[in-house]
Amino acid sequence: MLGAVGTDLDTGEFVVFDADVVVLAAGGYTGLYGRHSSRDDENTADGPALAYQAGAALTDMEFVQFHPTGMVGDRYGDDWDGRLVTEAVRGEGGRLFNAEVSASDASGDSGEPGAPGGERFMERYSPDQMELDARDIVARAIAGEIDEGRGTEHGGVLLDISHRDRDFIEERLPRMYERFAELGVDMAEAPVEVSPTAHYGMGGVVVDDDGETDVDGLYAIGETMAGVHGANRLGGNSLAETIAYGAVAGEAIAERLPAPGGDSDVLHDRARVHLRDLRALSNADGDEEPEALLDELRELLWERAGILRDDDGLAAGLDRLERLRSRAADLAVGDRTSRSYEFALNLGFGLLGADAVLRSARERTESRGAHYRTDHPDRDPGWRRNVHYRRDSVGSPRLTTTPVEDPSEPVQAALDADHELDYHQLE
Repeated sequence: MLGAVGTDLDTGEFVVFDADVVVLAAGGYTGLYGRHSSRDDENTADGPALAYQAGAALTDMEFVQFHPTGMVGDRYGDDWDGRLVTEAVRGEGGRLFNAEVSASDASGDSGEPGAPGGERFMERYSPDQMELDARDIVARAIAGEIDEGRGTEHGGVLLDISHRDRDFIEERLPRMYERFAELGVDMAEAPVEVSPTAHYGMGGVVVDDDGETDVDGLYAIGETMAGVHGANRLGGNSLAETIAYGAVAGEAIAERLPAPGGDSDVLHDRARVHLRDLRALSNADGDEEPEALLDELRELLWERAGILRDDDGLAAGLDRLERLRSRAADLAVGDRTSRSYEFALNLGFGLLGADAVLRSARERTESRGAHYRTDHPDRDPGWRRNVHYRRDSVGSPRLTTTPVEDPSEPVQAALDADHELDYHQLE
């Protein structure tokens, strides 16, 4: 590792960092989806894309966690679209209803005290766990209700906790209560509208036990890295990638520094290649707006690699992605302090990240964790493998797979204990 290059977006100046070690902590890739839970201008696969371009491998990119309850933009406004309605609402007794009106609903007798009308549909999907089942199961159930025409006019379902006392709601769910009150909804009197939203990418950069990639001196932590969550992250477990791996990587880096000085001439020669491309990107006089193409990319992934997937849809997504990539060669970009320049960079990262998601999802012909194939709905023991996405000798993406190792004894003991989550205050 020689260092890194970048652009100061305030001044437009290029910067070169002479460093023996580089740590990527640039977030994940759920911002590439049309509905996502946070950080519109982040999580656009910057970290995974930079690692891949440097020669590192990605893995598990097909595993994207969709949180079941995101706010519905058509009801609450675009600024709120996809933002989380905390899992604690369901943990404290919140119930999910579709918009299907039965004969009893029409007569005013829903059978549920305080119910908003409609069917409490989780009884059909998970009669034992109901709304407290795993995120992927609840998200798929909601998506299915909406796809089959039983959603609200705004494209969601109803999450209702009005059967609880007002004091209880205000005490246990203060942030949610205040947020919806500001939007004109009293949670103690009426349900809120929710729909699944892309929330977390389990995939990312392959790292070893110290957080180092297979590029010497290049590390990745946080949502940029992969390998911690398997096929489906537990709520709160992102701390393993941030706090735990942050400390592990920091200790490993401290042990190897100070290292012998690198070759500054080689660094600057290689930096010039990257800076030439960045210079050509700024003030480009094309016909395509980067922000508009980024929005199209988000729509593409939501439609073709969303909660419910199949081979035809993934193949169509890859074809559409290729056309989008061709259009991205003709961008209209402002100077290096402009938003269009930033959007153009994000678009480049996003195109690579989307390709990794689509190809990996098509490769895995089973359903496991957050990855659900309607044409392969069962888990296949033969697919207890990781899908790796890496560059071949001519720079094209290549997929390989490797078997997943058996859990350690302490982890297996925890799995055998069959613990359940306490949903209170989980995001």
